Amino acid sequence: MSVDLEQLGVFQLFTGSGTGSGFLISPRLLVTNCHVVAPYRKVAVELRDKRRIVGEVRRIHPRRDLAIVELAQALDEQIVPLASLDELQALKAQQPLHIVGFPVGLPLSVTEGVISNVSQLLDGQQFVQTDAAINPGNSGGPMIDEHNRIVAVTTCKLTAVDMVGFGIPGADVHNFIEGFAGQQAAFGVVCPSCEVLLETSERFCGSCGDDLEPVEIAAYFEPPKDHPLVTFVEGALARASIDPILARHGAYNWSFHSGSAPIKIWCCCSEHVCFASPLAQAGKQRLGELFRFMLSDEHAPFALDLADNRIQLNLTFHISDVFSSSHDEASAWIARFVTTADAYDNVLIEKYGCTPGPETQLAFLKASARRGNGGLG
Repeated sequence: MSVDLEQLGVFQLFTGSGTGSGFLISPRLLVTNCHVVAPYRKVAVELRDKRRIVGEVRRIHPRRDLAIVELAQALDEQIVPLASLDELQALKAQQPLHIVGFPVGLPLSVTEGVISNVSQLLDGQQFVQTDAAINPGNSGGPMIDEHNRIVAVTTCKLTAVDMVGFGIPGADVHNFIEGFAGQQAAFGVVCPSCEVLLETSERFCGSCGDDLEPVEIAAYFEPPKDHPLVTFVEGALARASIDPILARHGAYNWSFHSGSAPIKIWCCCSEHVCFASPLAQAGKQRLGELFRFMLSDEHAPFALDLADNRIQLNLTFHISDVFSSSHDEASAWIARFVTTADAYDNVLIEKYGCTPGPETQLAFLKASARRGNGGLG
C-alpha cells in the first residue's frame, strides 16, 4: 500500500463504551461500524495533532454494522476511494489486503494479509474473510487492496480462532452510502429487513411490518441513562469547561488535555475513581528543591508522585462521594484538579528543570511560555 499514513483520512473514534476506527468518504463524513458508535448519538473523533472534534451519528445499519458520522468541521486528509462495483466483483482469494486502523489504542497502523474468501457466509450474511491481523480498535476502519482502494469495512474477529477476520463487503458499503445521499432526517436506523430508514422508534416497521423488538431498535433512539458515576464525573468536567463528549475514552474512562497537561480518569476498582496527570520527567538538577515541592502539603488534596522518572499529579475519590452530601465540593475539586495540572507542568519545567513528558501538548506549553504564564496566579 503506497500511501502516507499521516495524510490518510482514517481516524480514531471515542465513546463512553470504547474506541474504534473510521474513514472519510468526504471532508465532513466518515464511515465506521454501528457497534463502534451505538448507542451514542455524538462521538469524539481524534485528529492527528491529538485534538478532538465532535461527530454526530446520522445513519446506522445495525444488521450490516455500518454507521455514518457527520463531523463538526471539514478535514483535509486523503480520502481513499471505494472500489467500484465492477472492481469489487473482480476480487479474488489470495489478493493482498491491508487493515488500517487503531488496534488496541495504538497509533494509526497497517497490518497485511490476503483475502481468504471474497464471499464468506456467516450468520446469514456475506463477509470478506482475511488472514490479516484484526484487533480491538480496528473495527470500522478500511480494508484496502493493493491498488489503494477500499474493498471492505473491518467489522470483527472470531475470538476463538487466530488469523481469521471479517469485513463488510464494499457493495454493501456503497448501498449504505447511497441511501444516506437523500436522507433528510437528522438521524435514522435502517430496517434490517427492508432497508427503509426508520426515523422514530417503532415496534413494527411501517414499510415491511417486521417486528423490530428482537433487534432492540428502541435502544438506538433512546440511549440508556448514564450511571450516576458518569453523571458525576462528566458534570464536573463540564464545570471545568471540558466537553464530556470529547473526553470519553471508554466505559468509566476519560482522557483529554488541559492546556498542555494530559488528564486521565478511570475506575481502578469497584470503590475508587482516579484522576491522574503525568506532568513531566524529572531532570538531573535541583532535585532537592523539586522533592521539597512535591512533598509539600500545599497540594492537598492532590498528591505528586515520582515513578519511572515521571512526575504525576493524582486525586482519588471513593465512590461514596458520588452519592454524599459533599457531592458539589468533590465536583469543585475535580475542576480545580484540571486547572492545577495545566499550571503545574509549566512550574515543574520552568522552575525545577524538568522536561516535558511524552504526552505533553508541546504547542500549548510553548504558547504558555511565550505569554510568561508559567505560575499558578
